[in-house]
Amino acid sequence: MTIGAVLPLSIRGSYDVDDLGRTEILFKSLAAFSEPNLFSKFLVVTPPEEVSEVTRRLEKWSQFNPVVMSEEVLVPELAKYPEMRGWRKQQIVKLAAQKEFSDDFYITFDADVICLKPLTLNKLIVDGKALIQYEQRSQHAKWWKASSRLLKMSSNIGDTEIGMHVTPAILSTKLARQVADEISTLWRKNWVDAICSLHNPKHPNNWRISRFLQLKWTEYSLYYMCALKKANLDEFHVTAGTKEIPQLLLIHDSHPYETWDTAHSFSDKCPGMFCVVGSKSRIEPDEVWRRISQYIP
Repeated sequence: MTIGAVLPLSIRGSYDVDDLGRTEILFKSLAAFSEPNLFSKFLVVTPPEEVSEVTRRLEKWSQFNPVVMSEEVLVPELAKYPEMRGWRKQQIVKLAAQKEFSDDFYITFDADVICLKPLTLNKLIVDGKALIQYEQRSQHAKWWKASSRLLKMSSNIGDTEIGMHVTPAILSTKLARQVADEISTLWRKNWVDAICSLHNPKHPNNWRISRFLQLKWTEYSLYYMCALKKANLDEFHVTAGTKEIPQLLLIHDSHPYETWDTAHSFSDKCPGMFCVVGSKSRIEPDEVWRRISQYIP
């Protein structure tokens, strides 16, 4: 059994930083820590004009089976919405990636993710179910409400205190497909068109308050709320960070960067398998690598 992986990538990211350089750090850490043949395919999705350069730069990571694809090949509908922000396109890409995998699950990455310790399939998939990590819904209350409106359901479902955590996350290919099918059915159009059309400020339909209240969707809030609506989340996921399953997908020890206890994050005392040194920090990849390289075998 293997797991898929998807990474939306722009050479220069949203904050005009070297995200391709950050990706090198991600791959270096995965090369050090991930078990052989963990990934069936590592799908890297870029703007059309960047496919050649990214392909060239990632050739040396052949052990991960990288496949570089234009975002408009993966999601042809995006060509109709040039006004969509890159951040939004990345979210759509993470859901659309399900059609490229034959695996039961795939893991989502961003360029600023770093692997912290030995990574095996049985740490990510436990008894046939993928880890899911939670956070308080109150941290991003608008995500859950907006996604519920898009899915035409109540947000008062399940444990209303918690929601799904962010990247890196493990998605079920079936549940990701379920989101696309549900939105397409509810809105009677392709799911990408349904979502992207919300973000056209010139369209008269978007001048209504009801449309405005749907804008704060995210890929994970749509995925999670749709699974709650269909009552099948527990068929595919098991909770991370419990007594029985202590490992966490993501820890936040790297923030603030200046006081990051790097040695602790890479140690067995830390339950996190990944951390993020966010692009927002504008810390250059060379500085991040200088900070962590001594912990990468």
